Amino acid sequence: MYKSLGIMLTVLLLITGCMETKTPKQPKVYKNYSSDKDVLMFILDASGSMSEVDDSGSIKMIAAKEMLRDISSQLDNKKTNVGLIGFSGGCQSADLLIEPSNNDFNRVVEVSNNIQAGGRTPLAASIHTAGEVLKNIDKNINIIIISDGVETCNGNPVQEAQRLKSLYHIDAKIYVIGYSVDSNTKYQLQSLARAGGGKYYEARDASALSTVITNITDELEIKSENWEGDTYKFKINFDSSSDTLKEKYNTQIKDFAKYLKSTKYSAELQGHTDALGTETANQKLSEKRAQSVVNKLIEFGVSSSQVYAVGFGELAPIADNKLKEGRSENRRVEAHLIKNGKMDISYINQANTLNVVNVKNATVNSFIGYYKVLDTQRTYDGYHMWMELYANGQGLYADYINNQRYSPVGKENFAWNFEKNQGKIVLDYSNNGERKGWAKFQGKISGTTNKFKLSGHWGNGNDGSVEMIRISKDELECIKKIGHFKNSSCVR
Repeated sequence: MYKSLGIMLTVLLLITGCMETKTPKQPKVYKNYSSDKDVLMFILDASGSMSEVDDSGSIKMIAAKEMLRDISSQLDNKKTNVGLIGFSGGCQSADLLIEPSNNDFNRVVEVSNNIQAGGRTPLAASIHTAGEVLKNIDKNINIIIISDGVETCNGNPVQEAQRLKSLYHIDAKIYVIGYSVDSNTKYQLQSLARAGGGKYYEARDASALSTVITNITDELEIKSENWEGDTYKFKINFDSSSDTLKEKYNTQIKDFAKYLKSTKYSAELQGHTDALGTETANQKLSEKRAQSVVNKLIEFGVSSSQVYAVGFGELAPIADNKLKEGRSENRRVEAHLIKNGKMDISYINQANTLNVVNVKNATVNSFIGYYKVLDTQRTYDGYHMWMELYANGQGLYADYINNQRYSPVGKENFAWNFEKNQGKIVLDYSNNGERKGWAKFQGKISGTTNKFKLSGHWGNGNDGSVEMIRISKDELECIKKIGHFKNSSCVR
């Protein structure tokens, strides 16, 4: 009786649509792919949680797509092919989206743009798919997994990573990026990276994600030779005392113009000179060299709002000015990317660190770099700030009271200026009046450009005095993590 009742109930549920039958999905069979060069395979997590925001408020899926667009524009198709595996549905959704023999990197952008976040996280199935796709390729293989969650489809990603090597004999390295993850997810992803013979990286926000991908691809040496981190180094050999661009350099300028139009990023074009001539003449010449490249980029279709020129004269040489070849290398222009209002100014910061200048002899360029700001009336734990000063009169900052962030996230930008005639520096947290009620901190300064004091008013109107100390990029990142930088290491 009970058996017949069960059969009747099943039939009833099927008829009414309250129960559906599922035909087991057969494993997809992939063709035997080959590659004429090394392969970079992306595995992109497009599960439902990727529609959420990261620590900076960016939607993770959008940030991941922007990262793919960015890095695809920097890769050299003579050095690598690129493949893409993604999932954005149920546990059977892991699939090959771009085959590993592809060297049309625009395809990566086109395909990833159509991915919508949703569904579960079949990480193990994605790695299994990678094994099926890559098993007949005898080149170096590097797999980059971007994920914000743990396996949710009863698979075992670590086991699949081990199987990738033992069953298919694939000599691959698996780099895993944990994107805005919790401690439990981090542990699983770290285990996956170890099993894959690669490295684990953590990215708390969109900016960190971009930095991590840049570091990985730099290490793999698969980008165009013009790229070094987020800097595009034009191979332009200016004649001595000249800012004239020769036509033979147009190809690389066009390539960078294409990159800017694709990514919509901005760039600071930095001009440099050798040490021949006076400092004043070299400063003007370096500005003209940078402007000549800006003008050409605009001619090739880049918006004038995306690029601006600055000159650093002879401040930051990259080669020995005593040698003819060294002077030739120093006569250059570099493009430094501005992503989300941020720019890596490590090199200029380092140049200014070594070139200590009394503030009486300083120029605006002498102050560009990273600083920690200390209140002379409070301890470091009671109040401190980090600050980045850029050459275009813009900067970034955040301040901390009792080791808790005080300034609001998303309001890091501010305007600044050095008024040489009056011997004072102006830090305008109202950002030229954009934020009503925010303070300007200004005053006469004393000391060197690596360590100086200034006075002003806090946001509550009270008088204040601070000390600004130039710091390294490592110390800057430590302060951002609310740590103490001691003995060249970060203590949290």
